Amino acid sequence: MPKLSSQTVTLLDGDVRVFKRDRSRAWQATFKIDGRWVRVSTKCKQLDDAKKRARELYVEYQVRQKNGLPVISKRFADVAAVTIAEMDKQVVAGAGKKSYRDYKIVLERYFIPYFGDRFITSITYEDLQQFAKWREHKMGHEPRASTLNTHNSALNRVFDEAVARGYMNRTHVPVLINKGRDSERRPDFRREEYRKMIATLPTWINKGRDGKSRDMRHLLRDYILILANTGIRHGTEAQNLRWKHIHLFEEDGLTYLEMHVNGKTGPRDLICRAGTINYLKRIQSRSPDIADMSFAELLKAQVDKPVFRLPDGAATKNLRQTFRLLMTDTGLLKCPRTGQSRTLYSLRHTYATFALLNDGMDVHTLAIQMGTSIPMIERHYSHLTPRLRKDMLTGKRHDLPPDEFRRKYDVQSHAVQREDLEAVGPDTVIEPELPQEPELEESVDSKVQDHADTQPLLDHKQPTPADRAFDLFDAGKLGEAGLLAAVGVTRDGYVPSETITHRALDAVDQGRLSEDGLVKLLG
Repeated sequence: MPKLSSQTVTLLDGDVRVFKRDRSRAWQATFKIDGRWVRVSTKCKQLDDAKKRARELYVEYQVRQKNGLPVISKRFADVAAVTIAEMDKQVVAGAGKKSYRDYKIVLERYFIPYFGDRFITSITYEDLQQFAKWREHKMGHEPRASTLNTHNSALNRVFDEAVARGYMNRTHVPVLINKGRDSERRPDFRREEYRKMIATLPTWINKGRDGKSRDMRHLLRDYILILANTGIRHGTEAQNLRWKHIHLFEEDGLTYLEMHVNGKTGPRDLICRAGTINYLKRIQSRSPDIADMSFAELLKAQVDKPVFRLPDGAATKNLRQTFRLLMTDTGLLKCPRTGQSRTLYSLRHTYATFALLNDGMDVHTLAIQMGTSIPMIERHYSHLTPRLRKDMLTGKRHDLPPDEFRRKYDVQSHAVQREDLEAVGPDTVIEPELPQEPELEESVDSKVQDHADTQPLLDHKQPTPADRAFDLFDAGKLGEAGLLAAVGVTRDGYVPSETITHRALDAVDQGRLSEDGLVKLLG
């Protein structure tokens, strides 16, 4: 209770007290309701008026308590401040969620500025609707449903705190709304775009200035390759990764590289693609304090130092800007399929795309590997459905015995190769492989394509007749029947090249090619 002045008057056998606080002209009333002290201003300057008002307030609060209404209420800003302090306390104790950081930002940026002076019990559904309009104007766009989920979770934390402290009852918590726009397809890299980026990196690195600028580019190269070959999240998961979190284990005669990561959705273990060991060795070779150790010794020592750091040992948070510069310099900043700018997070989506298309990984396994939910995988990668069905449509899964099909089309892309495992030092000219793809039957077209892939990526190739036919088809100048005739699907010995396969699947994905046409193009 606050310090009372000497001018204190008791009413109703002492159940109610009326007093004046120092430097205040209005009389205050205090009384106990359900074992808790309540203090409220009578807003009266005359004692007789204050006594009458104090009796009325006492009865009023008793009625509120009997009818299940909160006896004490607080302003939104005060409850939000307590909520933020409680979340900070849990984070420090190691019991808080990673999402608490997002909740804190949301409360401080949106909810407190709008609802700060309002009593938390006075916030209604209509108020939330008005707030939604204000928030959209402040953001400059309609928020996505996933963003609104974060906002609603943050607001619910405040309401839960208010209920727990008796500032409001659960029945008075307003219904939260989520009418955000659906999540859009996320920008990733197609095979040829990924190849262009990786092939350009060595030259791009050498163009950087000596010193930290070039060191950043070297680190970015391996950071890109590790993200694209593990599916870990850029940000907290990558920043928290330390050498002690990396392990090798054997199973069925094969060796696998495992990482333990911790970030947005909590801790999890994941299996890295085979080539990841080379990129880790390359980072190790640029770190003087661990460069003299063998890779096996490094892992056995459980070194408690960040993986992603510069030669001077400093961890950097500026790779995002360096990556954007790379995207701008290579002309890959805008994803042509989504119209969005690519970010380091696009590498996680690229991992998911390659895992579904090239490995045939099922969504359940992929969800565990990436630390997300099956509905999230299905929501963001449903556009891959035509490609996921390509083996069924072409009949390839039924032309070969199961064991031969697995050997040929389901390569052990995550098993570490013996030569990589036993290599003493990293090859300075490591050729970063694309995530493993099933072998394709060679054809004249595929040989031409494979030869073209070895040429400088910026060179312009002479388009094949099939390419020209697809260009006309994409432009609406050629129909499906004309496309099939130009490609020559009825000719003896016709075998589709990889380029034809991808363009045909793209056309189905975009609704321009029928399933019957796809089957004919895929032979």
